[in-house]
Amino acid sequence: MKKTISLILCAALFCSIFAACSNADTSNKTDESVEADNVQIKITTDAHYASLDESSIKAYEKLCNAVLNYESEVKYNVSLTDDVNRLFYTSFPQYILVDGIDFLDDNSGVKITYANDKETQTAKLKEFNNEISKIMIKCGFGKVSKNEYLLNVYSYITKNFTVDNSVTTVFDTVLQKKGMNSTLSGLFEYLLLQNDIKASHLINLETNSIAKMISMAEFNGQKYFFDVTSEIEDNSGKALKYFAMNTARAQMGNGFMFTDNSSADVIEDDTYSKLASSTSYQIKSSKVIAEIKGNDTFEFNLD
Repeated sequence: MKKTISLILCAALFCSIFAACSNADTSNKTDESVEADNVQIKITTDAHYASLDESSIKAYEKLCNAVLNYESEVKYNVSLTDDVNRLFYTSFPQYILVDGIDFLDDNSGVKITYANDKETQTAKLKEFNNEISKIMIKCGFGKVSKNEYLLNVYSYITKNFTVDNSVTTVFDTVLQKKGMNSTLSGLFEYLLLQNDIKASHLINLETNSIAKMISMAEFNGQKYFFDVTSEIEDNSGKALKYFAMNTARAQMGNGFMFTDNSSADVIEDDTYSKLASSTSYQIKSSKVIAEIKGNDTFEFNLD
């Protein structure tokens, strides 16, 4: 009997993830649009899974490329299915364009069916890619340090996106400028991974067992937690209350889990703990100056 790969594996839990292609309109373009055309969107991998066997990552990339090219089947070792599915549904935006994935009859790979015809899918990918590229350019991709790019991405999302639980994929979040907790954090991670900044998607378990997504990323050589959704809900991006948090500052109850249910290491570094009381901030010459409640300030460098 034919085996079927469930398209709701991970998706039902995380409601996340992404896309790729390029914009070809050459008439009356702004400098920003021209720059965006030159950004190469990559197939990314959640940093937590970077140590997976190389064969699993290659199989995942083959599946992604097949989707991007609207191919009806792709050959890879189906014994790698668990790893491939986990990567596909937690690291790849375009999964929402796929209607179904089934094993080939001879188990030599999988066949793919799509939610749209090829022309529609190509247009959707182009639109998504264009929006992602524009955000990356606005955040200084290729022009500023990775630390500054990370802060710029955090700032851009918290100031330009709103929380809306009816928008359940990163793909739609980018196009509609709104989304639920998991898609906003997923977008943050995706934009960082595009610039080779290590980032991961985690579950922050509250004391009432409600799961809320949070991001882990590398900043100034250290891993920290980042919560763009809470920043939006709290102050619409005016402050940095949920930026570069250690475990004590970020934890809401029962701890953190990666999307494979493994636990995250405790982050003890409290370098940026003062930001929990921030009310505003500005960037001057790669230095962040945050206003802290009680007539105090906190400064840190982005170099």
